[in-house]
Amino acid sequence: MSDTRQYTVPSDVLTSHLEGEAVLLHMETKEYFRLNATAASAWKELERGRDYQALVDKWCQDFEIDPADARAELDLLLAELEKRRLIVPA
Repeated sequence: MSDTRQYTVPSDVLTSHLEGEAVLLHMETKEYFRLNATAASAWKELERGRDYQALVDKWCQDFEIDPADARAELDLLLAELEKRRLIVPA
């Protein structure tokens, strides 16, 4: 079953894509958040408006991981990003 949850990146979050990672800055809180290569891959998909299932599929394809493991790790990442107000449910 496909999960179509979507998230948006608020306009007060700036992103700098670096080689193999990304750095996020929340302009209101002035907090930085660094993403490793795996998380940066998901972030790029979030910026493109992709849904949850597309993020899972991308990780499975790019990092050759099991879908259940991808979902578990993605759930942790999305919860942390939402807690820090770097994404909001669409």
